[in-house]
Amino acid sequence: MARLVGVSRDPLEGPARSERMSRVRGAGNRSTELAVEAVLVEDGLAGWVKQAQGVRGRPDFYFPAERVALFVDGCFWHACPRCNRNTPSTRREFWSAKIEETRRRDNRVRRQLRRDGVSVIRVWEHEVNDKRWVRRLGSALAKRRGPRSRADAGPDST
Repeated sequence: MARLVGVSRDPLEGPARSERMSRVRGAGNRSTELAVEAVLVEDGLAGWVKQAQGVRGRPDFYFPAERVALFVDGCFWHACPRCNRNTPSTRREFWSAKIEETRRRDNRVRRQLRRDGVSVIRVWEHEVNDKRWVRRLGSALAKRRGPRSRADAGPDST
């Protein structure tokens, strides 16, 4: 096996590397989440909490009054069926298992939330700029809010 010049060898191996990496915490899919947050603010959708503590699966955005959870999923990590991202060529089995487990966890969390009476909306990374997800979210919120009372309906309701 050829040795790469100028590339230092990792001083940690096996369990020591694994232990160190287990302490690394990601910041989420930051740019995609920020884009979704900007759309929520721009469209006047209020009443949400980011990374809601105490909600199963810790949705990226949660509307507690309506009990609607919004997850923003990266196409690679969550195995988007449309994008069909390539599995890295190194450690292929590891990556396939990791992504498959993420997919299973997503499905398990979705089922549990629905069982708990929470409406679940998933937005794929490639859908963020499309805005059809905003209509889906708006419909879910409206459905959860129920019919508006006459007092809330505004001046055009008569």
